[in-house]
Amino acid sequence: MNVAKYSPVMPLLVSFIEVHDGIKFFEYLKSLGCQISEEVHSVLPDSSEYGLYTCIKDNDIKALFALHYIDHHYAALLELEDNASDREVVEALLRAKDKGVWIAPVEYVLFVPLDYTVIKNIASYVDEMQDKVSQYLEYYEKSESPWKNMLKDFTPALIAFSKEGKQRKDNNTIIAPHHTQ
Repeated sequence: MNVAKYSPVMPLLVSFIEVHDGIKFFEYLKSLGCQISEEVHSVLPDSSEYGLYTCIKDNDIKALFALHYIDHHYAALLELEDNASDREVVEALLRAKDKGVWIAPVEYVLFVPLDYTVIKNIASYVDEMQDKVSQYLEYYEKSESPWKNMLKDFTPALIAFSKEGKQRKDNNTIIAPHHTQ
């Protein structure tokens, strides 16, 4: 079990950053020496996904990130017939990675920096739209999903999560990653 220090030394700042390629974004954070830990993950009723991640460096939690995205599993589901059986759905999801793994945020990534040193690095991140996913993003954007722009609604929950971490401190530590990428 990994233990990460939680060192709140700054006022809570909530911001958004435009990210087109979630995998490149996580690789960028790793290139800065961060370990990325998935704290929460959910597949939403519209088959988009939500994830809450911590960025840990030198055993300190440096930032929290919330992503609302579609990925290769979403594409696999779109390619199925409307009357696909449960077995066909499961098989399509299991084969999805064979066509390439990707993560495409459907709205700005919400982040809460917990250390001033990460703000400049995160704010300077830039990437481009992935050609292979543009058709799926377009389909999602045209859909009538009530889950669009959900991160605006989740901002208070993310703030509560970060405040809860401050309250759970025990000797200035909290138990961190359940799942590390």
